[in-house]
Amino acid sequence: MSLRHALAFALFLSVSTAAFAAPDIRAVPSSPRPGEVIFVTLCGDKELARASCSWNQKSYAFLPYEDASRVLLPVPAGLKVGGRHATIYWRYADGEGGKQDLPIEVRPRQFGIQHLTLSAAQEKKYSAPETAREYKLISAALDTVTEECYWQGNFLRPVQGRISTAYGLQRYVNGHFDYRHKGVDIAAPMGTPVQAAADGVVSLADDSFLLHGQTVIVDHGQGVATLYLHLSQIDVSPGESVKQGQIIGRVGATGAATGPHLHYGVYVYHEAVDPFFWMRLPKQ
Repeated sequence: MSLRHALAFALFLSVSTAAFAAPDIRAVPSSPRPGEVIFVTLCGDKELARASCSWNQKSYAFLPYEDASRVLLPVPAGLKVGGRHATIYWRYADGEGGKQDLPIEVRPRQFGIQHLTLSAAQEKKYSAPETAREYKLISAALDTVTEECYWQGNFLRPVQGRISTAYGLQRYVNGHFDYRHKGVDIAAPMGTPVQAAADGVVSLADDSFLLHGQTVIVDHGQGVATLYLHLSQIDVSPGESVKQGQIIGRVGATGAATGPHLHYGVYVYHEAVDPFFWMRLPKQ
């Protein structure tokens, strides 16, 4: 091969490599525990047309974040520990694309067990036909995915008090396994103000629920939502924008509560994750 042809071939290789180059992929944390969230960011010199991620048998779309694209991957409380991977798919604006596996090591985490005794009247609320409506409304609010990211930085603890039930506990009701606790229960005096954990938009505010009691859900954007149950009073309306620290309601014991407390949950793409993880987010 002549020098001229060699140089031309080298130039072709460099252009081809650039055209098919993968974007820079960052994942934090790379070794999460059950209940945590993996923040995956794509950035690079080429313009992305779209990107998605396959994780735990679900597909998630990357959304704009600052000068990059980002997706949040929830790690369910019940996910088995060990090595697994997420698969990133991308397509550039020029039509070229690719995929890359992202190794994820799920670390061990122990969750406790709680035995709860309910009266016959309280237990009946769990199976009452009226609860179908509230499950439907809550599910629709948690399914909301707004492209804009309203929140920044760590979430606030919405109310101070004793943690009476931790996230992820295996809860037995009247001697029978019922469910894994999806949030944290914070015991506090009746009427204690409840703060919005972060900026967002109220997607649900309903004072008629039989099981969940007076309920507020705030959409924080990009698949993240917070849920506040058993309130004695609601101080916001659906569609209202709220700021971090704003009073959205008051602690109560409505619904199937056994005493005054706030059930506080954080959801990522409808998956319940550990609220305390969001109070000390990893540096991205």
